[in-house]
Amino acid sequence: MKILKFLLFLILGLAFLFFAFGFITPTINYGHEITVDKPLKEAWAVQQDETKFDQWLAGFKSIELISGEKGTVGSKYKVVVKPSEEEPDFEMIETLISKRDFDHMRLSFDSEMMVFDQTTSFSEANGKTTIKTDSKVSGKGMMMRSMFAVMELLTGSFTAQEVKNIENLKKVIEENTTNYYPDSITIDEDTEPEK
Repeated sequence: MKILKFLLFLILGLAFLFFAFGFITPTINYGHEITVDKPLKEAWAVQQDETKFDQWLAGFKSIELISGEKGTVGSKYKVVVKPSEEEPDFEMIETLISKRDFDHMRLSFDSEMMVFDQTTSFSEANGKTTIKTDSKVSGKGMMMRSMFAVMELLTGSFTAQEVKNIENLKKVIEENTTNYYPDSITIDEDTEPEK
């Protein structure tokens, strides 16, 4: 009987501790910063290029405009990711909250489990570009908040994923060969114009 009481109190204590984490830390804040050896305009263009999302965003499957004008504040998208081979596809609604070309963009993601907010800032110095993310996630309901808080405390899972994605972005930018800003057509000086 004493063992059953002990187990009951242990379970209740662990449950209390678990939910306390979600109460104390309802939102997880994290971010990462990289510097790439590319000019600002090119780094910005690569980061915005939907055809390259799967090269740096882990589990990314698709993005589809569902309302508004593409790339404008207030536009909404359905984003589908697959966290791992064992897990089913996961859908989020992305909203473009704020955007200033070559400076920053702020996105908000809403799903059944969580609300995720991310601001990505850009700055340039000496031909190199610094990209910094500032992210926060909050679970919907006390169970999800507690689970996210425990995950971050024990394994740093949100921070680790951000670091992985942004370091992958650095590689994609530095290996980029796409010319996003083709120069105007130049006339060959050796060729005389037709008369």
